[in-house]
Amino acid sequence: MSLRHFVLVIANVLLVIVTGCASSQTGNANAPANTPEVTDVSMRLQWLPQFQFAGYLVAEARGYYRDAGLNVTILPGGPDAIPLPLVATGANTFGSTGADTVLISREQGIEVVALATWFQASPVAFMVHRDSGIRSPQDFVGRRVGMFYGDNVETEYRALLAATGVDPASVNEIPGDYSLAPFLERRADVWPVYATDQPYTARAAGADIDLILARDYGVELMGDVLFTTAEFARKHPNTVRAFVQATLRGWQDAITDPAAAIEIILARSPDFDRGHLEFEATETIKLLRYGIGARCVGASDRQAWAKEADLLRSLGVLKTNIDPSTVLLTDAVDEYYRARGIECGK
Repeated sequence: MSLRHFVLVIANVLLVIVTGCASSQTGNANAPANTPEVTDVSMRLQWLPQFQFAGYLVAEARGYYRDAGLNVTILPGGPDAIPLPLVATGANTFGSTGADTVLISREQGIEVVALATWFQASPVAFMVHRDSGIRSPQDFVGRRVGMFYGDNVETEYRALLAATGVDPASVNEIPGDYSLAPFLERRADVWPVYATDQPYTARAAGADIDLILARDYGVELMGDVLFTTAEFARKHPNTVRAFVQATLRGWQDAITDPAAAIEIILARSPDFDRGHLEFEATETIKLLRYGIGARCVGASDRQAWAKEADLLRSLGVLKTNIDPSTVLLTDAVDEYYRARGIECGK
């Protein structure tokens, strides 16, 4: 089931489930004004606990969540644990997803809000074998291109073809696979990947590869976003503030000392490959520091969000105009930097 169809299903059950969950989340009426209204919260990642999520993992390991008055459970994501529906239905408190998913969900009536924008540029890339002769999207014509339908990979792919004048009908799309085997075995010519992660795996398997990035062709999309439901944010502003700002501390540490962050990740998941994590750290920090992130990691550039909404509408992914002001809840991030004498702007 595609994400866009799935969010329609979730919209039908959201009110019943969230209302039930919210009724059990009560705070202490006599607590100080800035005390978290809810202390036990969960964070659903998009994938395994690797450097892509270092900010959360470092914040947990170094006690930043505890210092903020929170007891945080960090949970892995995957094909059977998708953050959007789990957060939207109240099963989890916070989640990580793509900016496009937040915008699509809002149009479908699922009231989620973006609290921080981590990846200011999309991590999606299109991987090719160097000896394939594929140098640009125009070379996709007549080739076999792996595709993951209904998520940010498809969105970026469609935008890339539109920006470069390539007719989708001229490309032979094949279903994607979470394994790189179709690409490594040359059953696919082009394979969508996260540039922060899978190129390392491909090279470790002996492949000589190049990456084609949509942003090199004027397609500016964002990546990972921290989100929760609008209802939770409205009822528990102190909890949201505490979680966001503790996570920002975690990200600042991870960026300043990625080697220490990698040790934290390996302590949690000792089967991970250190070299892989080091590659991921280097590439992840580039995306965190892109655009407005060079000044304020986690800040949300309203113009970038508006441009992404416009692009999604031009592709037919969105049917209506989405005002970023209805999607972004930036107070916690803005306050964090303002307390340090930094105005993020935009």
